[in-house]
Amino acid sequence: MTESCNYHSGRDAAWQCEPCRRHYCGRCIPGAAANYPTGRPDCPLCRQPLDFIGASNSARPFWQMGLFYFRYALQPGPLTVLALASAVSLMISGLGLLSLVILVAGIALVSRYNLLVIESLARGKLEAPGFGDALDGNSAPLFLKVIGMTLIAGFVGFQVAKMGQGPLQLYSIALSLLAPAAMIVLALEGSLRAAINPLKLLQFTLIIGWPYWLLWLATSAVSSAPGYLLQIVASKLPPWALIPVVAASTSYFYIVTSAMMGYICLSKQRRLGIAAERDDDGDYLEEPEFNRARALADTQILMREGDFKAARRTLVDILRRHPDDPALNERYYRLLLATQDKKALRELGPHLLDKFIRMNRSHKAAELYLATDPLPTIDRSHLRHGLAEALFRQQKYGPAARLLVNLHKDDSDYGRLDAAYLLLAQIYLDGFNREDLAKKLLAFVRQKFPDSGLQGEITTLQKVLDGAAVPG
Repeated sequence: MTESCNYHSGRDAAWQCEPCRRHYCGRCIPGAAANYPTGRPDCPLCRQPLDFIGASNSARPFWQMGLFYFRYALQPGPLTVLALASAVSLMISGLGLLSLVILVAGIALVSRYNLLVIESLARGKLEAPGFGDALDGNSAPLFLKVIGMTLIAGFVGFQVAKMGQGPLQLYSIALSLLAPAAMIVLALEGSLRAAINPLKLLQFTLIIGWPYWLLWLATSAVSSAPGYLLQIVASKLPPWALIPVVAASTSYFYIVTSAMMGYICLSKQRRLGIAAERDDDGDYLEEPEFNRARALADTQILMREGDFKAARRTLVDILRRHPDDPALNERYYRLLLATQDKKALRELGPHLLDKFIRMNRSHKAAELYLATDPLPTIDRSHLRHGLAEALFRQQKYGPAARLLVNLHKDDSDYGRLDAAYLLLAQIYLDGFNREDLAKKLLAFVRQKFPDSGLQGEITTLQKVLDGAAVPG
């Protein structure tokens, strides 16, 4: 069952904290592994290391991914394997002992690559590994283990055959059913002992559950595909092309079945205890941006959890380093609103609103101003003017007018008093249909500011008030 983020509705979780029983998405845990000192993020609540569950949590059920497996085998890495298999099949004729060496080496590399596909998908990498990844020196040891598995299975079958036809048939059935589990265990643990341990294999199938038997049916069907394909094309190809076609098709369907095995492990990644790999280099953030993003994410989580003191400490610390960051200042103001800290809102509110005005975010200043109850007292003329302009654009005429009324009495030296009272006249006209008050304000502006640079706007508004047509 897909786990959702506890703090962002509708987003799949990418991380989980076992002690806190909380799930987090990528917004909660920003950045890449390289952004964290230990290479692994910690829980915003308990500071314990988080477990990455992104790929497995968002994985669709195994049986819904049919086309994925066949497309997976057409990526550059698998196609290189197909080309190698075809080339080896062409090289092995007429070379004597060297042919045998080439054949064994080719099969070993193909086997290694397929085990790598299982391991890679099981750990959450949906892109096929490159062929170079298979050249890690493990081809021969793992191939020997595959041969060892085959020889041990054959030896046990030989001994079971002495007991009669019935036991041999049961053994053959069990061997067929557990073969995918054995390959998966070998790919994940690299241990021949684990891969031939019946109890280990049975435990694996129980963890996977009934989808394992669907996997068995699917891999059995796909594995038989090369034989049917050969029957179709055998009469249509020249003799020299048959072996390369068989080699390529067998390798292709082998990779398809390996992709099936790897993906079913991905869907049960946590229950199988598989360590997920996170390919997140593209998510890396420079230190200032990371600190800012982490603070925003942490404070949202702490606020949702009701730990306002910790959220406030986090914000105060980050604001010392980024005092003019709009998002951080907004989060701090909303924290004050959430805690109903009237003293802080009274003392810090105007200062924070002034920041938004200076950062050309007057719309945000107006929004936060109206969200404050009671409305904070604003004694800075430029802030009153800036808020009033934003409120006027939002058609909040009442609060806008209250900010500008008697501004000339409170601050007769305000340098933009003409613009403020022209705005107030527009508010009276558009918001309250008070033409009388608008005319009085225009007369005041004309009298007090005869050299105002706003004469064009004043004249236009006067024509509107006089009922004259306004030029287009």
